[in-house]
Amino acid sequence: MHLVHCGCVITQQGQDFKIKMANESTENPPLEKNKSVKGYASKVFKESSVSALSAIVSTANTPRKVFRILVFVLFSAGFLYQCIKFLSYILTYPTVVNIEIERPVKFLAPAYTFCNYNRIKRSKFCSKYPSNCIYPNEEFCNMYPNYCSDNSTKVPMVDSIGKLGYDDTIELGHDWKNLLIQEAWEEPDGPFLRLNAEEEVPVTCYSLGERIDDPREARFKEKEMWNVDDDEFVFDPEENDLFDPDSKPGIIFAIHSPFEAIDPFEKGIFMKPGYLYRITLQMTQEELLPHPYKTDCLNYTEIWLKSDRTGPRSQEMCRYKCVRDAFEYCVHCTDIHILYPKKTRICETDKYENVCPLVSSPGNLNLWDRMEPCIRNCKDDCLRMKFSYKVQESYITQKMMFNNTSKPSRIIKVKIYFDDSEIIKIRYRPQFQEVEAFSYIGGFIGIWLGVSLVQVADVFESIFRITRYVFRKGTSVCSSETQAKPEDNAV
Repeated sequence: MHLVHCGCVITQQGQDFKIKMANESTENPPLEKNKSVKGYASKVFKESSVSALSAIVSTANTPRKVFRILVFVLFSAGFLYQCIKFLSYILTYPTVVNIEIERPVKFLAPAYTFCNYNRIKRSKFCSKYPSNCIYPNEEFCNMYPNYCSDNSTKVPMVDSIGKLGYDDTIELGHDWKNLLIQEAWEEPDGPFLRLNAEEEVPVTCYSLGERIDDPREARFKEKEMWNVDDDEFVFDPEENDLFDPDSKPGIIFAIHSPFEAIDPFEKGIFMKPGYLYRITLQMTQEELLPHPYKTDCLNYTEIWLKSDRTGPRSQEMCRYKCVRDAFEYCVHCTDIHILYPKKTRICETDKYENVCPLVSSPGNLNLWDRMEPCIRNCKDDCLRMKFSYKVQESYITQKMMFNNTSKPSRIIKVKIYFDDSEIIKIRYRPQFQEVEAFSYIGGFIGIWLGVSLVQVADVFESIFRITRYVFRKGTSVCSSETQAKPEDNAV
């Protein structure tokens, strides 16, 4: 009985082993040597979950099969064409513009540049050049009573100002301590010269909050509770110290980015004595994208930090620096129109020698060829703030008078309001993120081929199986030939 029982157990184990081997042979069928690659491929695609492929393979009717193949090829071509066009467009790195309105707690404050429209102070001129000044006569005093307030006051002779150079303009111009009579948060930078283009004369100017080739951080305004402190200035144009009695007293005032110097005679406001100027500021911030996007901007702040806090912080100042460096190399002085801080004197008209050739040669470039490559590298700022404003002019009333004096006020008051610190932000963003591009291509596959991601994986599996079959079939043929050769030799 015991032997019979063991025999039954052995028989049962043998059957289980045969079943297991049969299952394995079903999952991994032996290489069908006589079956063609075409036949095996048809078998694989017939089993595929991709309905288009299985329908083509399983169709016995030849015309229907040709029709289905033609449709599949045309739709595949349409899918490839649309994918190629879409990818070609993506590789141009298109952008979209988003416009937002924000009220940040902290934001960049503007800079201010101001100049006395009367460029030479009469008292300074007559003190330095007494021979060019005379005491006024009665007729002159009747015409210009402000000139004769003091009997000891001299007035310049006619055409005496024509002999003055750039250095004289700086030395004899109005000092900021007399011009700005209400203390600001910092001392103004200057004096520096700007050109009054209409009169073709240089004028002494000053700036507050400007950061041109400057290691200091820019000034920021910050909300306290719900509002922002206004900026306020009080100027004295010193109209009793006019050089030319026919000139109009006043100042030129400009608002601009702290990272850009400007010419207030081009972009400023003329302000008259006895007036209050209320200026409402509006701010616009632009955010661009660097290469390879079309905006192709530069982060000048990052470059400034890497350069030990030196150099320009905007595209405009980068260009002016290129021009300044080329001028200083070629003529050993700089031009008054160049707004970047100057390291050398300003060129006097017809009093400089150009050491650079008129025509460039290898190793010896002319002025333009020195500055042009540098200017080309000055790209847009990745982040820039623009300031625009509205001006309201009104008289200074008795209650507004400075120091509560009874004399009619001849000062100039300026108040800058920050429009509830509202900033318009213009942001350039990539039109397509990586996930969006993937979704678009998936949509093309679904529309043209009706294939899901799972079915795409099935197609790749089918291709892999066919490729493996071709490889194994070739290997088997080679092995058979190798075994046949020894047998032939033995015979």
